Parts: sequence; structure tokens; C-alpha cells
Amino acid sequence: MQKNISNTIFYSSLFAIGGAPTLAMLIIQAQTNNPEIIQNALLGLSISLACIIIPIILIQNSIIFFNRNKAGLNEKIKPVSSFYLILDALCLLYWLAIQFL
Repeated sequence: MQKNISNTIFYSSLFAIGGAPTLAMLIIQAQTNNPEIIQNALLGLSISLACIIIPIILIQNSIIFFNRNKAGLNEKIKPVSSFYLILDALCLLYWLAIQFL
């Protein structure tokens, strides 16, 4: 499989796993600073967001996979791969900041 296509599938799948808890934590922290509420709401909101994000990413990856042999797709998909890589890095930085700051 071409490099950009496989990178896009990998990075978007990684975001589907890590993006839901990150978005949930951002939403919860915007609402409250109470640690009890944050811990109780994080799991439920993460699952709710994952139920939306994961199917969308799976559909996107299926479309990319089935069209992988089309000419030019590898170059067209390069910005999407970079976008997901940046999102993954931002999620990681956010969780590291929460953990250590």
C-alpha cells in the first residue's frame, strides 16, 4: 500500500482511539473544575464521542482502502495524513500537559 494512504489510515485510527477522551476532557474542563464531576463524566462522554468518531473514521478508512489503487490518490491524501498526525500530536501534548503541569 502507498505510504500516504497507509499513514492516513494509521493516524486516523489512532485519533479515533485517543481523540474521543481528549475531546471529552476539553468539554468537561470547559464546564467545571470539580475533580469528582470530571472523573464521573469523562467515561460517559468519551464513550459517547467515540460512538460518533469511530464509525466516521472507519467509513473514511474503508473508502480510502477500496480506492487505494486509483491514480493520484496517494498524493491527494497527503494533507489528510498530515492533519491526523498533527491532531494526534496535539492530543498527546494535551495529556502530557494535564499529567505533568
